[in-house]
Amino acid sequence: TASSKPTPNVEEADQIYLLMKEDYRISRNVRLAWFLGKLNQVIWPASQPEVLNSENELDLLSILPKGWQPDLSPNTYPCVLMPSTRATFLARRYRFIIELDLSPSTGIVDDSTGEMIFDEVFHALSRCLAGLAQPFKVPGTDQLFKPKIFVTILAYSSIIGLTSHQVIAVAYMLSCFFLHTVRVF
Repeated sequence: TASSKPTPNVEEADQIYLLMKEDYRISRNVRLAWFLGKLNQVIWPASQPEVLNSENELDLLSILPKGWQPDLSPNTYPCVLMPSTRATFLARRYRFIIELDLSPSTGIVDDSTGEMIFDEVFHALSRCLAGLAQPFKVPGTDQLFKPKIFVTILAYSSIIGLTSHQVIAVAYMLSCFFLHTVRVF
């Protein structure tokens, strides 16, 4: 919802968070067109029920006015979209490809930790997967954001002598439940 003329006492939006439709990839052109179409106009964040039932390509989740702090309550009032406003586009689904270096050099012991670097690679992978699967609150809202995360894990080792990288997992969907109940590596 936007008006054609900014109201003088409406704050400027410093940062906005938008949620993209899941069915297909939203191009940068569509995102830019949304931003330019709303520029210098008053914008309002969508309510959670509106977002859940939305068929829009982009839904405005949150507006952070200048000076907003994380300890402030969620902003539900309108702001003016300015050329300086930073826009963050969130997807409902993400895909990651992680490649692990399992070459012979990972078989040495790290002097600072006393562990084999090979073990540290898998500990780092475990922390990375746990971090990716962790839901978070969209700044300026009380909405918990839990996108679907799909991970493909590849391993590289020069000692095996294969011409292609070895696939450990393909398009595996992460979930918080899995990471809290089963130890990864």
